[in-house]
Amino acid sequence: MFHRVLPYKDVIDNMLMSNSDSIQLMLSTGEWQQLQHVKDFLKAFFDATVKLSCSYTPSAHELLQHLFAISKVYRDIRELENRDETLAPIVQAMTTKFLKYWDDVPLVTIIANCLDPQWKVKYTVKMMQKYKENLGLPAQNEEGRVNYALETMFNLYNSRINVARPASTRSSAGSGSHHGLLDELRDEDDLDENASMNELKSYNLGMVEKHPVDILDYWKRHSSASPTLAMMARDIFAVPVSTVPSESCFSSANRILTDKRSKLGPNVFERLVCMKDWIDVENRTQHFVPGETSSCAETQGSGTATEAESDDEEYDPKDTELWYLRKNY
Repeated sequence: MFHRVLPYKDVIDNMLMSNSDSIQLMLSTGEWQQLQHVKDFLKAFFDATVKLSCSYTPSAHELLQHLFAISKVYRDIRELENRDETLAPIVQAMTTKFLKYWDDVPLVTIIANCLDPQWKVKYTVKMMQKYKENLGLPAQNEEGRVNYALETMFNLYNSRINVARPASTRSSAGSGSHHGLLDELRDEDDLDENASMNELKSYNLGMVEKHPVDILDYWKRHSSASPTLAMMARDIFAVPVSTVPSESCFSSANRILTDKRSKLGPNVFERLVCMKDWIDVENRTQHFVPGETSSCAETQGSGTATEAESDDEEYDPKDTELWYLRKNY
């Protein structure tokens, strides 16, 4: 709401001044500045809510980045306390609550950020250090913690790949030919620990992507060169950081099991819920409620979306990618 009002500050002031009964409602310059600070403060939370409530793209690798953005807002407000104490008590209480949950960032979030080719280990470590600094927490050997967590998980996944390789090695070398021997020697080289660790090192030492990439497509393209990391990415990015999509799926069950249709068996009911969700995913209308004219939660591409179409407008799921910028919102 604030981002809609602030550009019309002068218009609102002139309108209130033209009416003697409303002149006492005018905001002072300081109050307008306070609104601007509140708007800037809330934007970080709004952006995180929109992005992390996403249904159709991975979100595990973006949690740490949004946590850092929120920590930076807390720091900026603390630095402004001498000039503006409006938000100081609010931010102090929110910071305490924030630290209760995010004092220790989950390792899976850190590893997911490392598997983002725009960040890798180098910039993940730097962000972790600044994150602790913003919150006034001691940054103790963040580089060692990140590297240890990533290498431990990498070794675990690498062992899973190595266990599956000997069977194919024996079958390929069964003919006794010199080609079979060569394949066997190559496989033994692949099983060497140092050779395996080169995959992780080459990834971290490689060029960092300068522009945003489709992270699933990236690891699909690099699955041959980095099979272990690709397997890690497949599992980690399948973990959503928000329960909004799954909760919305269960909420839609209320429209299937109604007072007039209350005797569905559990197996039939489960199939109907799953089928509806799969069809809605294909149409990208997973949380659109037909017939609603008020705003409703819809997870669409960039996060939750709002459907506020008038009767003469036709609903198009593609139009909800940036729902918060639409004129109806």
